[in-house]
Amino acid sequence: MNFKIRYFFTFNFIFELFLFIFTQYLALGVFFGLTKNAPAAAFPLSSSYSAWFFVLALFLATAMVILILKYVKTPRLIQIIYAVAILDGLWLFGSAYFNWPEILYFLIAILAFYFIYQNVLVHDMVIVLAISAISAVFGANLAPSQAIIILIFLAAYDFIAVYKTKHMVSMFRGLVEKKVFLSVVVPQTIGGIFKRIRDVSPQTEFMFLGTGDLAAPAIFIVACSRISLVTAFYTAIGSVAGFIFLFILFVSQKEKQPMPGLPPIILGCLLGYLFSFLK
Repeated sequence: MNFKIRYFFTFNFIFELFLFIFTQYLALGVFFGLTKNAPAAAFPLSSSYSAWFFVLALFLATAMVILILKYVKTPRLIQIIYAVAILDGLWLFGSAYFNWPEILYFLIAILAFYFIYQNVLVHDMVIVLAISAISAVFGANLAPSQAIIILIFLAAYDFIAVYKTKHMVSMFRGLVEKKVFLSVVVPQTIGGIFKRIRDVSPQTEFMFLGTGDLAAPAIFIVACSRISLVTAFYTAIGSVAGFIFLFILFVSQKEKQPMPGLPPIILGCLLGYLFSFLK
């Protein structure tokens, strides 16, 4: 195995681990914030939807992106869809902590900051805020048993989509070509976080962690918090262990190739979840 302990002390690992943990922490915070502050009619957080609803939504979203990338040559449409999704997540995040019109001020401030700087650090923070909020709402509407079904499906789907059909890799490359990054961007050095997002590409010194790798464990952790915070805590510890294992597998490759991130992360989540019942 081509792995050295010093890899744990590199900037890209520390930065990536921070973003991963911070997303889960924020998702729980948004969940409790929405439960306390948001109008029940606007953000229903007590129902339990079928796992198959989310599976169908994933298939439809993937098919839509693939068709757009194949038949629509201008990047404008996919950029608009991406912007709407991010804005929705930021609005949910603001709703957890602010009342009207403070939510609007928060959103304007975030967008102004984003358009002024447009660098890797701001991009990643916006992604983390939006994904944590969207994950909180999904997790709040799932019983842990339903979430487990979704996690197992997502792990299998991620493996097949990267190693078998390879459509996930093609979709990612198509999005990157259009400068749409549905991922956090991880530079090799601290100076990389200040580079303009338009200058990022897989051919430069950057790595990428998909939004699904952030959202899936966050959704499950929020769902587990409906049992207890202890269950959510051990599930979060398991997800971090799974993430670290994923990092070891990735950097141990002789030639760096795209890897499905969800199988080891989800395995860690499930082991942490099971361990919580042994205490």
